[in-house]
Amino acid sequence: MKVEITDDVGVFADRIDGMLRRDPLRHTVIATAVANRRSGLDTASEPSVFLSAHDDATTVGFAIKVAGREIFLGELQAASLDAVVEALVRVAPQAGGVEGVADVAAAFARRWTRISGVPSRLAFVNHLYRSGPLRFPDVPGSARCATDADLALCAEWLWAMHDESGIGPGGGNTAALRRRIATGRWWLWERDGRPVGLAAHQAPAHGWSRIGPVYTPPGERGNGYASILTAHVARIIGTEGLGACLFAAADNPTSNKIYCAIGFELVCDFAHYAFG
Repeated sequence: MKVEITDDVGVFADRIDGMLRRDPLRHTVIATAVANRRSGLDTASEPSVFLSAHDDATTVGFAIKVAGREIFLGELQAASLDAVVEALVRVAPQAGGVEGVADVAAAFARRWTRISGVPSRLAFVNHLYRSGPLRFPDVPGSARCATDADLALCAEWLWAMHDESGIGPGGGNTAALRRRIATGRWWLWERDGRPVGLAAHQAPAHGWSRIGPVYTPPGERGNGYASILTAHVARIIGTEGLGACLFAAADNPTSNKIYCAIGFELVCDFAHYAFG
């Protein structure tokens, strides 16, 4: 088993292309990270780790550790796990956690603890959904594309969403957020001329575009704004010939209920394990 590590996203993309294309929906996070880095939408504040595992000429696994994020796993064949964990313990010993499809993430976390001596625990689980036939609730208001004039509001709501979810500070990188808004993929739902909700979608990658973030401020919740705006964004994605997908926290019954109600279908679970 040979493990290759690079900070060159183009080299990494070439190495994993075949595996990624076999299941691009499962790999939406890594596919989007690669697309954003290659397009310049994301810039590196520190070196990233792009890892691939190879059995002779066959790629059998891959994972990434990009600046400011924890380890994220792609497909990893069982025979590659020990070599991959050993390599990541060596090059990213301070990693705070790992995320991936639930069974793979669990196996990785167990090996991380065994090899590094650092304990791990299940922190949270996310459901991955894909769009089916969409249903549009009757909600007053209309959608509009966010503009640079909305930068402060989007940053405030992004920070609030991260704070409420417990995933750490968000919205602090104004330049990165401005670049994202400029793509035309950030949307606001307005009622009586006033923004009441936010939904965005990520760069297209291998036939899919992932919706997120989705946020409604506390005082506006319960009115269907997240439902209608998410359905609107999913329809926009569909008109571009892409499939829409999104994540929802498994322990958030409200989010899961509204996504199912507008036509999203469960694909699989992703688990996040914290180290230390």
